[in-house]
This record gives sequence, structure tokens and C-alpha cells, in this order.
Amino acid sequence: MMFLRGHMQNAYVTHDLDKAIEIIGNQYDMEPFQRIDPVLTIKTPKGHQPMANRVASYWAGGLNIEIIQPVSGYVDDYLAMLPADKTDCVPRFHHISLRRDDEAEMRQEIAALGLPLAFEGPLTSEAEIPPLIFVYLDGRKSLGHYVEFTWKSPEAWQFVGWPEGRPVW
Repeated sequence: MMFLRGHMQNAYVTHDLDKAIEIIGNQYDMEPFQRIDPVLTIKTPKGHQPMANRVASYWAGGLNIEIIQPVSGYVDDYLAMLPADKTDCVPRFHHISLRRDDEAEMRQEIAALGLPLAFEGPLTSEAEIPPLIFVYLDGRKSLGHYVEFTWKSPEAWQFVGWPEGRPVW
């Protein structure tokens, strides 16, 4: 098993998406960000829960940079990485995302890792997002951050703008 194969994203959380985009965009010359405000139902250790976030992403070469502002519902795993001061909008590192193209193999790898489930989804989505599955595992005790496994349909990879020429593992 090559756990880190397919590393395609570094994700951050913030109290204020617009200010975080301004900070990152200005400092690291990353603009424009693609934006979406997904409202989802996800699977959690506490059962099915609603989740709403504001999300922005930018392709920096072959690496996707994602910024998430938790809005409502089951957002505890995002809030866990944010400072108590809600006026502090500096993005905080939250997770890496690993691309997987075979859902069954992805689920076997997740089981073999034995990390606790934070949440997975979407079970339902109000956004018009092509078929995808994301599974967040709590890797904080071993890596200091969460780990997301992502399976997407070809349409979903096109939707997020998989970069031309980037290898698919």
C-alpha cells in the first residue's frame, strides 16, 4: 500500500473565506479561486447530519489549494483546527486529500489504515455537483491533521478542473 500516492490537495479552514482568499491571493499570487457553497447531508459517527460550508479552490500547478469556511450543521471537525478568536481569519491547515479512482480499493485502504472516521459524504447535496465521495479520517494523533480520501466520477474531476497533463494515479 502506498498511502500518500495521489496527493492532490492541501486544504485549510478559516473563519472568513473572503478575507482568507484575499490573504492567500495577495501573498502567493493565487487568483481567481473557484467558489461553491455546498449544503450537504453527511455520514458522521453521530449519524446522518447536515453540513453547510463556503469553499474556494485554486489549482497551483498540479496541487489544489482548498479553503473552507464552516457555516452550519456538523462542522466540528473543521472548527477543531480554528482559533477561538473568530476575528482571526488566517487560514489554518486542515487536511490533505488523496485521489482514488477505484471506490472499493479506496474503502479497503481506509479500513487498513484504521484511522477514526470524522465524516463522509455527500449522502445528499443541494449543489449541482457530479457524483463524488469524500471520506475524512482523523489523522491528528499520527500526522497532526485530517486525511481525506476522494473518489470522483470523470464529470466531477472535470467540474473541479483537474489540470491538463497532471497524471492520474
